[in-house]
Amino acid sequence: MSRLLKNKNIYRSLHSTIFAVTCLTSTLVNANNEAELDDIRITAKDDSLTEISTKKLLRIPGAGNDPLRAIEALPGVTFSTGRNAEPAVRGSSPDDNLYIIDFMPVANIFHFDGSSLLNDNVIQDFKLEAAAFDAQYNNATGAVIEANSRAPYTDRKQAVIDFSFLKAGILLETPITENSAAYLSVRQSLIHFYIENLLDDEDFEFTTVPEYYDYQAKYQLQLSDDDSISVQALGSRDKAGLLFSEDSDTVKRDPGLSGGISVNSYFHSQGILLENTLSDSTRLKTGFSHMLRNIDLGIGLENDLNARSEDYSLRSHLTTNLNLYHTLRTGIDIVENHIDFDGDFTAQPCTELQADCSLSENTSRIAESDNRKIYNYDVFIADDWFVTPRLSLTPGVTGSYDDYSEQTFLQGKFKFRWEFIDYWWLNGGWGQYHKFTDNFAEVAKGFGNPDLKQSTSDHYTLGIEHQLNETLLIKFDSYYKTFDDLVVANIDPTTPRYTNDADGDAYGFELFLNKSFSEGWYGWVSAAYSETRRRNKLTGEDFKYNYDQPWIVNLVSNHELNQDWTLGFKWRYQSGQLITPVVSAAQTNVDNPDKYVPVYGDLNSRRLPDIHKLDIRLDRNYQYKKWNMDLYVEVLNVYNQANVSGYKYNEDYTDKEDITGLPTIVSFGIKANL
Repeated sequence: MSRLLKNKNIYRSLHSTIFAVTCLTSTLVNANNEAELDDIRITAKDDSLTEISTKKLLRIPGAGNDPLRAIEALPGVTFSTGRNAEPAVRGSSPDDNLYIIDFMPVANIFHFDGSSLLNDNVIQDFKLEAAAFDAQYNNATGAVIEANSRAPYTDRKQAVIDFSFLKAGILLETPITENSAAYLSVRQSLIHFYIENLLDDEDFEFTTVPEYYDYQAKYQLQLSDDDSISVQALGSRDKAGLLFSEDSDTVKRDPGLSGGISVNSYFHSQGILLENTLSDSTRLKTGFSHMLRNIDLGIGLENDLNARSEDYSLRSHLTTNLNLYHTLRTGIDIVENHIDFDGDFTAQPCTELQADCSLSENTSRIAESDNRKIYNYDVFIADDWFVTPRLSLTPGVTGSYDDYSEQTFLQGKFKFRWEFIDYWWLNGGWGQYHKFTDNFAEVAKGFGNPDLKQSTSDHYTLGIEHQLNETLLIKFDSYYKTFDDLVVANIDPTTPRYTNDADGDAYGFELFLNKSFSEGWYGWVSAAYSETRRRNKLTGEDFKYNYDQPWIVNLVSNHELNQDWTLGFKWRYQSGQLITPVVSAAQTNVDNPDKYVPVYGDLNSRRLPDIHKLDIRLDRNYQYKKWNMDLYVEVLNVYNQANVSGYKYNEDYTDKEDITGLPTIVSFGIKANL
């Protein structure tokens, strides 16, 4: 939820109380038109073994018609919970991802429950670059998620009403002139109307029931067959608040939480995109955008944080076909970032590489403000070289500089694809990447270390795919990532609170088997094995990383019973979440003998039970003369599996109880296109 304070006690408390929200939407959702994982694509087409169509994804159980959660059904992806429900990809942190919508960088595209803020009715395509991504992407060491919205329809008006157990929305679309049109989408979460009925806990009450809304608007003018100008706007807000009773175990364990927790975050983005055909062989895409981000975080009675950021971006990318064998891509990105930061906190520094962070234990109060103007400059060049009809190479290089860390990067990239035997392909890639922290508290005056360096990462990928027959494709991929200059908290008061004294690595193997539609059904299987580790050079600890989940398996199958009815299922299995065990507790405060401080074992040394769940979905489509409607019913967690997501301890840590996901739930949805 917030990238400004990585305090595990706080977010565990918040997560344990609104866990129902995350569970309701933690399953695969859908993609409309195109998502790409290396060479696995999700597209509007329905005739390729390397592609998964929009129609298929919309019918996946647990989908809820969300265009981006579909990536969870592909290998190497897991969604985090609690602080920020975002995708962790191939051993990287969610904080290391880059998000782009309609060519413009945005702060985030996921709400607190993991659902995306993009309307599936307007998404044209999206892709996931899981590792070794192209030279055109910068400021990311994890993964790239890029989405493009379609052009508004110029030949018809329409209104689409979408209503389900989780949210409600409306899309209005209309032509304006013969060659221009616009649409507006507005959506609102619904779970705040009934979440309190799903939770049975006397230790807290909601001061702000978890709620979000989002909007998406676009106007496009077609200047010619090949030239257009688009004006677009995008925004969202998420908010939640809790108040704990003074005699609750939560407050007794951490008195700093007395007074509750509140989070209110939003962002608004506006942009202009020009797409021009300069010649038969050259295309130019130029975008100007403004983005405002704000987060207010309150913890307890006296701890407050506010961060506000305004970004002004210019991106201009040129693609030209030099000849039959070479396509040159080059571009420049310039970002001016204004940051204002105000904090008044009693807390020790904290990152993901620590077992625990306390708000009030032996920590002095920090009250500080900071503001910065930061310029980032990035240029790239890449060549799509078609060496032979069977072999293609893509070398590239990216140059970057920012005037805050005053670091300069010149980083290489390379990809290849080789059909070495008929219907057998070998794919591979390598790349160097860097990332400036999104948590400005880590570099802000008083709270952080202004001398922090950017984190870096090297990616290596190698895979093979084979089309077995007309309806069956199999892919096997491997990857290796290294991470350097990672940020770690330093509790020594004589040294900076944050330093670049951590590194790590990750490797994995992924299998994807896809069967296209035949004999009335289609489906796919994805399986991934991985290992992810981090090393804290200050403490000498070497441990498995928070998002290390060795096994993730997805089985998806849909059966078209007839032209109106579709029945499908999705089964997901994944290794349990890593936790740091509490081995004992100590009374360290003579003035407060009821206050117990946990004594932790080795960091991330214990794993929760493995998770598995079966969802099914039944769709019924109705076609009328002037409108159509789709009704669906989903049964989530069919066999009522009690998946454990964490533990809730009593006051003195002598007893604990499981925090589990929701039981079997029946959900309904309706979408009417008028």
